[in-house]
Amino acid sequence: MFKVLFGIVTFSGVITWQEIQSGHIDTRRSPGQLAAYLGYLTQLKLTGKSPETAVLENIFKLSKQRALECSDGHCMLESRLALNSFPYWLEDDVVHLLLFISGKDWQEEFLQEESNRLLKKNLGELLSKYSLEWYVHVNPPHKRTVAGLAHAHIFLRSVNSKEIADQVEQILQSGQ
Repeated sequence: MFKVLFGIVTFSGVITWQEIQSGHIDTRRSPGQLAAYLGYLTQLKLTGKSPETAVLENIFKLSKQRALECSDGHCMLESRLALNSFPYWLEDDVVHLLLFISGKDWQEEFLQEESNRLLKKNLGELLSKYSLEWYVHVNPPHKRTVAGLAHAHIFLRSVNSKEIADQVEQILQSGQ
């Protein structure tokens, strides 16, 4: 009985680094994070904007017109890394990044390679300075809310996630 109750509590709580590394992540957000995310999606819908168009405007920095033109996934743009504005419910020492490509190539191996390439290119010094570990995860099709643009979830593990997140944000804003 204790195992069953403990399993339910663990399952419905934060996502641990061990769960991330297992490759069998049950992606979830805290109740507050989920409410904020669903509110954001509702707001997009009310304005007639797709999640893909929002990503193209906010992450790729395209104009509204160009984002609409590219929302079908046929524009060739350089891949981008970004902090997840609506991260999963993670342990305190884990930072949630996203890799977005402008196309629909959902091949996991490609997304893994592209994630590793951009992490090393953009965060190489930070990765070695803090001996960061990372894991790249691609959601299955039924869990993709931005289905028109292939992307991967990247989890960085460090001692101080707030400090790392701040530094990652500074690097990504200056480099992209």
